[in-house]
Amino acid sequence: MACAGAIAAAVTGLVLAASEPIIIGTDAPFPDYTYIDDKGVITGFERDLMDEVCTRSALRCDWELANFDQLIPGVMSGRFDVVLGGMAVTEERLALVDFTRPYHATDPEEWYIGLPGAPSPPMALVGVQSGTVHEAHLRRMGYRFTAYPTEPQVLAALSRGEVDLALGPFRTRSDIHAFVAAQGLEFLYAEMIPDDGVAMAVCKGNTDLLDTLNSALDAMRRDGTLASLEARWFE
Repeated sequence: MACAGAIAAAVTGLVLAASEPIIIGTDAPFPDYTYIDDKGVITGFERDLMDEVCTRSALRCDWELANFDQLIPGVMSGRFDVVLGGMAVTEERLALVDFTRPYHATDPEEWYIGLPGAPSPPMALVGVQSGTVHEAHLRRMGYRFTAYPTEPQVLAALSRGEVDLALGPFRTRSDIHAFVAAQGLEFLYAEMIPDDGVAMAVCKGNTDLLDTLNSALDAMRRDGTLASLEARWFE
């Protein structure tokens, strides 16, 4: 699937000049990056980050929820102008879209959860959210897995015994720790899944929008805003 970069690059200047809304796509089950609060509002580190970018860049930004595996295809097709949501930069994704400079580092150690005594990953059937670096890792390793559109579906499949293990961004998540405790599960196995940090993605070739986003992010680094947001959400 080819990214419509030439079209995006041609029209982005017009979009910005005319103050048409920038459509931001995200999946939001992922505290503290993005999640839905008690009032039904998308919130989190990347909501605050993107809102600040939009303010500094004089962009009118609208948010749209989608499953994670729809984000990169959506920005490639023009459904979204920007996608984010704990989006790790990888070589596989760089072949499809352009990323801003990373604004948050990740821990490469990722964990499988399951019942005590569950088989190790090479022997197990693993549940994973589709479109994630975790799914790509399982594919590279040659492990058996079933991919689900959303993280809640992955966890529900594990609870029902449809899969032996679940792999995802679980270790630092208080919501996942509560789920593990309630279900009698454990953090069983860890594997390293390195990436180049977390960033926003735009359609490949959309240099006007990419430069606008990077300029705002660079300014936020210089004046301490980015560090302040990271301290608020991650420390």
